[in-house]
Amino acid sequence: MSIGYLPVLIFFFGGLVFIAIGLGVSYLLQKQKPNPEKLSFYECGEDAVLTQSRFNIRYFLAALVFLLMEVELVLLAPVILNRKGIPGMETGQSDSLLRTEMLIFLILLGAGFLLALGLKYFDWERPAKVIPQFDGPVPDSVYLGYRQTENKA
Repeated sequence: MSIGYLPVLIFFFGGLVFIAIGLGVSYLLQKQKPNPEKLSFYECGEDAVLTQSRFNIRYFLAALVFLLMEVELVLLAPVILNRKGIPGMETGQSDSLLRTEMLIFLILLGAGFLLALGLKYFDWERPAKVIPQFDGPVPDSVYLGYRQTENKA
């Protein structure tokens, strides 16, 4: 019988036991005193409301730009760490190719970051609420009352 995978299995189950012990000790040592503040929802900088409102896209766009930059940097790491050059090419020629490739890659990365800045994906100011103005034959008080009943429904 081959024991090639036995160290991997021992390492895997050792990790699971370590996690289980950590979670168990944490559960035993924690104070369990729930109160309304602890049981309330927490929405990362936004007031928690239980309405059917749309999720603000700013959070999604910032996370998406972050993931894009991280993935691009992970793809750039092997090129930076490649000290031996490309197999089958001379050292000077492969170095030149790798430098050119890195330069193009970094230019594209910087252009994407500048585009995200230009489109204000990182601007966290809340837009001011705009109340629409109605210039019609209906008096403003009736229109505002209608808007309030429409928002309640």
